[in-house]
Amino acid sequence: MKSAARIFFSFAASALLAVTGAVVATQASAAEVEPDPVLGAPVFNDPIGTETAQYAIFQQLARVIDRVPAGETIEMSWFEFKTPDYADTASRPNITDRLIRAHQRGVKVRILLNDDAGVTATQAPYLRLKPELGTDENAASYLLLCAQDKGCIGKRKVGTADAYNHNKFLLASKVVLNDGTVKTGVVFQSSGNLGTWDADTAYNNAITWTEASSYANYKAYFADLKKYRTSSTGVENYYRVGASADEYKTHFFPRKETNGDYHQASTDTIVSVLDSVQCSYVGEADGLPHQTDIRILMWSFTRDAVAKKLTDLVKDGCWVDIVYSVVSAPVLKQLETADSKKIGITACAAKFGTRTIKTHSKYMLIDGAYDDDQIPRVFTGSHNFSVTSLRSADESLVRIRNAAVHESYLRNNFYKARDFCSGKTTATAAATTVLSDAAAAGFIED
Repeated sequence: MKSAARIFFSFAASALLAVTGAVVATQASAAEVEPDPVLGAPVFNDPIGTETAQYAIFQQLARVIDRVPAGETIEMSWFEFKTPDYADTASRPNITDRLIRAHQRGVKVRILLNDDAGVTATQAPYLRLKPELGTDENAASYLLLCAQDKGCIGKRKVGTADAYNHNKFLLASKVVLNDGTVKTGVVFQSSGNLGTWDADTAYNNAITWTEASSYANYKAYFADLKKYRTSSTGVENYYRVGASADEYKTHFFPRKETNGDYHQASTDTIVSVLDSVQCSYVGEADGLPHQTDIRILMWSFTRDAVAKKLTDLVKDGCWVDIVYSVVSAPVLKQLETADSKKIGITACAAKFGTRTIKTHSKYMLIDGAYDDDQIPRVFTGSHNFSVTSLRSADESLVRIRNAAVHESYLRNNFYKARDFCSGKTTATAAATTVLSDAAAAGFIED
């Protein structure tokens, strides 16, 4: 009987190993056949497209995660991570599954999430990742929350709005592409949260790149998010800026005003950026006169000083084109003072079947004369043109100085989103959100 039992056990164990091996092989094969992540160029979802188009940003993120080898590190910080526990497929990746698999193959996985008034800890990703990663901040891997009703660094209220961690980025110390090419110091920065609404109802963008200096800046920022997570006061004026020489210049928030006025222009990063714009210039390539074009696709726009600066630039000869989903009444009033022939103002809330499509991106494109050059620029990240994004929230903004990247944002996303939201392409207008100044001060971003 003992011999028979041993034979049965040996057979069962062999069968189990065979099945387990097959599962591992299947998972590995699935990762291998998926294309490499796109590096140095943006990725956009299309909320009115196929499932594959809707979840394009999820696919990009999953492909980065899948290619991080054992012994390396993933660090990520997100405002919302609340995707339901659906089946993991190539067209609609389950990011929780991909992170768990990464950890199980020996990757150190470190995650910092916004608490979201206690909601985050009730969501499927948190409930599945907690037992896998643990919550010991001194361990190699962990899953941590910022304090309730606060950010990890930002802690103060602005108006009636609590601080919050609004970041949406992932760092990978190393990525191995399908052909064996190794990329170190990979940054994935998105405008979108990890939820189904961000894929099938809102326009979002993501950019993934490798650059040693900007990667190091993100690493230091992540370390500070963790460092100040349990602090009662945080850092009210945390503002950190990367080197201007970098292709990907980083900006990390919150940034505090110096005079008690949340709308102070001199400490508004976007106003400072726009101060460097010259509206009329002679093209270096053709020797002809040109105007500088400024295009903005923005979830929330509530900063009076930015609106005032944009209307001043219109007077100076710039073309300004703005698409928004949420706006404050003072900002809208200011923008509407500009010459309507020189500014485009498009509210983005368009009916499409049972959904109301909005823009959730937060980017600005500048094409023309800026400082001492004419290189097109993109400013993108988690940072809205809102009061809380500047003054109290944990936020990341990156300036990309690259003509090809700018062209991709313009041709592959901005025009498409603007034309759909305006009704130029098939859509039915729906109501957008216009906030009073008081309501804008207490508005929590998404």
